Amino acid sequence: MEHPTDWSACPPTTDATLLIGRAREQSFLREALATAIGGHGRLVLLGGEAGIGKTTLAKDVAREATEYGAAALAGYCYDLTNTPPYGPWLDLAGAYRPTGALPSAPAAFAGGSLSGVASQAALFAEVDQFILDLVATRPAVVLLEDLHWADPASLELLRHIAPRIKALPLLLVVTYRVDELTRQNMFYQQFPALVREAEGLRLDLRRLDSEALRILVGVRFSLPPSDSERLVAYLEQHSEGNPFFATELLRALQEDSRLRFTDEGWSMSELDRFVMPSLLRQIIDARVARLGEHARQRLAIAAVIGQEAPLDLWATVAEIRQEELLATVEQAVEAHLLEAVTDGTRVRFAHALIREALYEGVLPPRRRIWHQQVAEALSAGSNPDPDAVAFHLQRAGDAEAVTWLIRAGERAQRAYAWLTAVDRFNTAARLLAGIAGQERMRGWLLLRIARLRRYSSPAESIADLEEAERLALRAGDTFLRADARYSQGLLLCYADDYVRGVRLLDEGIALHEARTDPDEVPFGPARLWLADALPPARFDPPAGVDEGEAVLRASGLHYRSASGSWPPALGGGLADAMRRGEAFVAAAETIDTPGDPVRVSTGHAYHGLGAVYAALGRPVDARDAFGRARAAYEVLEHHAVIAFSLLTEMRDVVIPYLADRPAERRRLAAEAETAIAHARGAFVLGMMPSLGRLCCLAIDGDWDEALRIIAETPPPGNGLLRREITETRAAIAYGRGAVDVVRAEVVSVLPEGPDTLPGNCIHQEALFLQRLAADVALDGGDLDDAHAWIESHERWLSWSGGVLGRADGQLLRARWHRAAGEISIARSRAASARAQAAAPRQPLALLAAERLLGLLALDLGETTTAERHLAAAVALADACATPYERALSLLALAEVRLASSQLDDAARLLDDVRTICLPLGAVPTLARAESLAARLSASPVAFPAGLSAREVEVLRLVTEGLTDREVADRLSISRRTVSQHLRSVYGKLDVPSRAAATRFAVEHNLT
Repeated sequence: MEHPTDWSACPPTTDATLLIGRAREQSFLREALATAIGGHGRLVLLGGEAGIGKTTLAKDVAREATEYGAAALAGYCYDLTNTPPYGPWLDLAGAYRPTGALPSAPAAFAGGSLSGVASQAALFAEVDQFILDLVATRPAVVLLEDLHWADPASLELLRHIAPRIKALPLLLVVTYRVDELTRQNMFYQQFPALVREAEGLRLDLRRLDSEALRILVGVRFSLPPSDSERLVAYLEQHSEGNPFFATELLRALQEDSRLRFTDEGWSMSELDRFVMPSLLRQIIDARVARLGEHARQRLAIAAVIGQEAPLDLWATVAEIRQEELLATVEQAVEAHLLEAVTDGTRVRFAHALIREALYEGVLPPRRRIWHQQVAEALSAGSNPDPDAVAFHLQRAGDAEAVTWLIRAGERAQRAYAWLTAVDRFNTAARLLAGIAGQERMRGWLLLRIARLRRYSSPAESIADLEEAERLALRAGDTFLRADARYSQGLLLCYADDYVRGVRLLDEGIALHEARTDPDEVPFGPARLWLADALPPARFDPPAGVDEGEAVLRASGLHYRSASGSWPPALGGGLADAMRRGEAFVAAAETIDTPGDPVRVSTGHAYHGLGAVYAALGRPVDARDAFGRARAAYEVLEHHAVIAFSLLTEMRDVVIPYLADRPAERRRLAAEAETAIAHARGAFVLGMMPSLGRLCCLAIDGDWDEALRIIAETPPPGNGLLRREITETRAAIAYGRGAVDVVRAEVVSVLPEGPDTLPGNCIHQEALFLQRLAADVALDGGDLDDAHAWIESHERWLSWSGGVLGRADGQLLRARWHRAAGEISIARSRAASARAQAAAPRQPLALLAAERLLGLLALDLGETTTAERHLAAAVALADACATPYERALSLLALAEVRLASSQLDDAARLLDDVRTICLPLGAVPTLARAESLAARLSASPVAFPAGLSAREVEVLRLVTEGLTDREVADRLSISRRTVSQHLRSVYGKLDVPSRAAATRFAVEHNLT
């Protein structure tokens, strides 16, 4: 039977006794394997300390799988090295040998080297297809070893794949060391999500107890009972239940002849003198020493090379012939120190602990020389791995490590592994610290690091930019100085500090526009160094001055000038943002063949204009601008800002102006999710692409799913993505009556409450939260607090000159006047809100206005008018496909039907409200529905003199002798509303006073 790779590439267990004490774990793994072979894939996470037996168990189940005809693949992570982007997956692909109908490895990983990554989403899709093609031929087991040393991109790929295997015949086994995990460890951060999303089986291996050690001794040695117990006690003391240590101790005892086999059977000498302080190292040193000094030195060189040592590289560094080296390999394999990989070109240490012990046993000066030799040999190859070369040069203390670290970082950036790129550039910058003449290069590296982190941790990157600016001044680099200042402003805006951010942004742009020298960077194309695309689409731009930049300069602009548009636009500075954006695009549109910097900047200008036009009530212009922005971004595959433009368009255009086109918002949400997936490597580790659907889910009524996504998404670090979480969580919390959550979200954006000044956050987000805060205050009867929030909302709108939000503000005013008992004023405000919501048309605001007008008509006893308004509200809710708004409108309509004595209709409407609100968890609305249902059950078929249900409620309380204020408190309405109801009652009964109305109530059994 054909297999994709000979499993001896992941060597078999050399001693079956290593599985002693693991019956429970073997049972779980075999059950998982049987389930996977049956078509129900499983993720298993094997954890434990070094030497506990994780690899032994994993390879044992993989070998069993091959006996059933399954394919077996393995990839490894290694200590004492720089793990490249997608390291274990590259390792897996490098060892993969397809035969027969088996598919080829993903092209990006072919041959174990990373190349041709069009986008991270495309890479993930390619791996998905490879897995589907593989398991279409036979079941498969994939083993990923020592993921505690994995790079972030590898973990993202694992998290992508793991939940998708549930319907596939695939067992995915991951091993990790629990003693290596800290809060800073990437695998530690991803572990809970892996277990939850993929429903992973977690097996943490524990140390062997005395009974297991007794079985281990009994299986291997037929000793007298007293000797057997002495040996078990010795193993308990010195191995502490670690299977690898125990096995190595037994092997050492045999090699030292303290355990020996004679004609009379096994015997054991005294063990008391064999206590060692550095147990494992001494065991390994003793075993290596038996091979001779030459072998010891050669194995030490192999340990410096890595966990795997290519034979040609090893021979070069050791300066010996291949034949001599093979003799050493054979000895080491016999001594269980090495394992030969079946391709015949390399060997692997039998255990990471063996390599670590050998490595630490080499004196630092000697290690330094060998690392230098390894680096030189690797760099002389045809396609050197920059991560490997950089690692060895670092250990050698060679200044050339900086060059190779930059190459490694650039490779990671092109592969969408921005966190790995940041790590490499950070290391290079540290190596340059304090070196005279390297200030400029170090400044550029710090600038590049900060720009790579602008979407994930902008606030933490400001210090790097400040240092870059200081270094630029020292080096006389005017471009670096200007861009460091500009980038500080940009990152501050991303970190929700718009006041300082816009100021520094403007200062940086002014420095750029005042410069006369050409744009220069230390080496490589500027857009690669500045990380303006994700990744740069091309790496060989034509030489010479960019025509587009020259055209802009003639207009007094720099390509960075475009960013003077979108941050102010988001912050609410609409007039200035529009002036800047329109001036930039007017100049940019005269350029026939813009270069990448001009192209991406034009996208930024249109992005800002889209936000401006949306706020000014020009949705058609806004959509056109956002579309033009994305057209520019798409040429450069700049997926992060594509996502930002989609999210802004959805929040500020599609939801307010096109809510009655639900298919359109869902299309944008799907595109935003795809864009975030493409750009995932630029965001914080664990970013959920489904964040792009939050706004849609909230309106569509899928509240539990929205909150699940929020719970599984780490804090984005970036304000544009944080807005999605804040607005969604606040809106759902309000619908569910969780006012403390609403208040917390409001304070997070508006820390000074209603006194917060405009201009220092995302303007439309702040307006939304102000309205929500006013709603909470009105619901709680706090008219003073509500008034403060309404005035704040109006000040912010006046400051910005915006249109979007004015209709909603009028509705808040109407609600406030209603709560104050000023029904006629409230009605006028609600009518004004409806007019503003009609031009430009804003369906959700129209819906709310119609509903409020209906309630106000009901307050005045005008049931026919109320019915008309509420029917319009229900129709709008249906057109917008928003169940929560439909429930609120149906509840109001049920109140009208009750007042009109249409009791059966009212009951049916309340049933509909419950049907909608129960799955939503909309507790306040359900409570109002139950209160209305109680009134419904107590209501007569009809009331005399045309009295409404509310008027009868007021009249009954008056007959009890309650004052207007007491009636208002009992019914949770204002005193003025009570007075208005009483005037209506007097008119319908044609009576002049409370006393006369009371007599009527008694005579007609209304008490």
